[in-house]
Amino acid sequence: MQSVLLLQGPLGPFFQHLSHFLNDKGIRVHKIHFNGGDKCWPCAGTQVDYTGSLPEWRHYLSEYINTHAIDTLFCYSDCREYHAVAREFCLAHKIRFFAFEEGYLRPHYITLEQNGVNAHSTWFGKLAEQLPNGSTEHVKHKLDIKPNFKRRIFYAMRYYLNLQLGRPQFRRYVHHRHRPYWQEGLAWLKGWYTKYTHIAKDKALQQQLIDHHSGHIHLVPLQVADDFQIRTHSHFSDVSESITHIIDSFAAHAPKDDILLLKHHPMDRGYTHYREQINKQATELGVNQRVFYGFELSLPDLYRHCKGVVTVNSTVGLSALFHHVPTITLGKALYDILGLTTQGSLANYWRSPAPVDVILFKQLRAFLLQHTQLNGSFYCEPQSTCNYIWQHLEQKAVPAIKVQPQLIPASATRLVSMDNQDKNVA
Repeated sequence: MQSVLLLQGPLGPFFQHLSHFLNDKGIRVHKIHFNGGDKCWPCAGTQVDYTGSLPEWRHYLSEYINTHAIDTLFCYSDCREYHAVAREFCLAHKIRFFAFEEGYLRPHYITLEQNGVNAHSTWFGKLAEQLPNGSTEHVKHKLDIKPNFKRRIFYAMRYYLNLQLGRPQFRRYVHHRHRPYWQEGLAWLKGWYTKYTHIAKDKALQQQLIDHHSGHIHLVPLQVADDFQIRTHSHFSDVSESITHIIDSFAAHAPKDDILLLKHHPMDRGYTHYREQINKQATELGVNQRVFYGFELSLPDLYRHCKGVVTVNSTVGLSALFHHVPTITLGKALYDILGLTTQGSLANYWRSPAPVDVILFKQLRAFLLQHTQLNGSFYCEPQSTCNYIWQHLEQKAVPAIKVQPQLIPASATRLVSMDNQDKNVA
């Protein structure tokens, strides 16, 4: 690994820290900015602005990679419009392509895979044959990642403000969230407000459902409205369509003493609200007394009372399996494996949710930890996270990474904490 290219990273300074870490290893680092928000946290090495159109991006990327002898590319999420083009190009030209994503096993892990994540993972469709003889060892994480929602609000506000200010320069930029930029920043503030105004109400709802419907609760963890897992890896056009499908099926096929509980995604609080849609459809189908909707529900406390979990392909499905809750996926999911998830139609699931093979799940967890998961965070613990990333690259990268001589003194102080201006946003 001699010359790496960074595209868009998680909201915040994570790629800034990673760039300095790689630079201190003697690796040439390049960073491409697509909008003003991408420039918020300047990186080590060469930084350039891409102001061309999306159709022109592939040619620009090809020229840039050839000119600067790029051998490895990093990005966050492999389905964003620019990243999808980069993934296709890198795979075709045998350039290492690494995608970061939020952890499959949250909250103490992040995901890093070569060639793609989720349904683009190297292991998608192959785990059924990989797991049976695998380890069941339960590895305990060393870094305990604490909640960091307030910090993420700050990063999002800063990012989208600068994205808006940079619009004149990046006027042809296509954002992966298809809504006005100013709504993005406001949505994070609205999300904070929604969270704290629903805590008491949803706590009461949860206790009521446990008291009266324990063992008959079908939990539906909703996904983010713009989730590429929905848009790219399922037949649903959006979350709203998946809700319609699930409630229709529940009304037609679920036992009369079962209830449906839809939980709003915590990172989507400020963007969407489905109560009107859910109430209208449930009333029309005559199941309004059996369909519920909440924001601040505790999944670990609910799992033991659930009959099953219905998801498109959320990583919450892995959490449900960890708690031995029968689960069905309606889209492409890495963990959708015979013995773990209910196979077949949703109509059949309501009456016959398949039990979870506990040993097989332990094998899956151990496999994911070995091949795809890193104990760390995009929003805190930058030095430790970067160290784990480097260890992973040394062990898993193809072709193998030749360790570079440390030409530049390690700048550990750059990674000790988050940016100075972020210290009060913990």
